[in-house]
Amino acid sequence: MANKYEELIYAFEKKLRKLITKYKSLQEQNAVLTVELERKQTDLMEAHKEILELRKNYDHLRMANNLSGSDAEKAESQKQIAKMVREIDKCIALLDE
Repeated sequence: MANKYEELIYAFEKKLRKLITKYKSLQEQNAVLTVELERKQTDLMEAHKEILELRKNYDHLRMANNLSGSDAEKAESQKQIAKMVREIDKCIALLDE
């Protein structure tokens, strides 16, 4: 009878050790994911700030384009705007990650 209780205790201890091991593993995984989340949030905030700055620059260039008179100046402004739009698209792609 005592042997049966010892077997039950041994089985219980074995399952408890396995549970503790899984718990520790999950704690480590949670810590890694928390750090990754914080990094992603920081990246997102930086990308958002960059988008706002690019939008402001875009608006300034658009106004300058409207004020400029020659075709050469307009073509150069359009190139700059296209470049900023590509940068904005890159930032949006970062936000989608």
